[in-house]
This record gives sequence, structure tokens and C-alpha cells, in this order.
Amino acid sequence: MRRASAADLEDLLALETRCFSEGDGLFHRRQLHYLLKSPHCAWFIAGHFEGAVCVLMAANGRRRWGRLYSLAVDPQYRKQGVARRLLAAAFAWLREQGVTTVRAEVKSANGAARHLYADLGFTEEGVLPDYYGPGDPGIKLYRPL
Repeated sequence: MRRASAADLEDLLALETRCFSEGDGLFHRRQLHYLLKSPHCAWFIAGHFEGAVCVLMAANGRRRWGRLYSLAVDPQYRKQGVARRLLAAAFAWLREQGVTTVRAEVKSANGAARHLYADLGFTEEGVLPDYYGPGDPGIKLYRPL
């Protein structure tokens, strides 16, 4: 497990392409480049790009929270604990930044991800109609750190 840098751009782009389609929230090169340089963002890489996680720090005045922005695990490495290790690293980084809660969104039809998030202590807080496109709702998630 390691923190990603700008030098990881091409490998992250390839991982995103293996894991997501346009309708799933696929990041493009420009978005990844921006996120890799942002001081409010951290990417963690598992192994040699078996998976990656992106978390953001957000604030509105005095309240701060983290946002799980992307979790991508190469299909050939799923169900091997990669996502759990990535999230553990991301949560540790957020705690180091003084963040006490994390939020996320997930496709309502993604049963595997919803099960993983529930196992890791996330609570489903509501439905986001058409979040991933017309007729494709998302679920709002919340987890204390």
C-alpha cells in the first residue's frame, strides 16, 4: 500500500478504465491529473495497481468531513481484501487530517459495493434519484471515523 503521485497518472487511468464505464463515474485524464495534485485529496494504491482509492477532505466553515470519491479494484483482484486494505489506509489518512466522518455515494444496483460498505460501518442515508443518469439512482452513505 502506498500513496499515489502524479507519476501514477497513466496507471490510474488504465485501472479506472478496467473498472468503470462512462455511466459509472469514470475519471478522465484531466480529472485524475487535478485530483493527484490537490492538497485536499489523497490516492492510495494497492500492490501494482490491483486497486486504488481516492478520498477528499471537505469543509463548510467549522465542520470537516471526508468523502470517499473513488474505489476501484481490478476485477481479477476482487474478493481478496484489496478494497478493505485500501479503505483502511484512506480512513487512517483522513483521521490524521482531523476528519471524524466520511461520506460516499454508491449505485443503488451495486449490491457488492453496498454490502462491503455496510460491513465497514457505513449507514445508508437516502436515495439520490438519477444520480448516475436517468433512472439510475445512487445511495448516500455516511460513516463515523
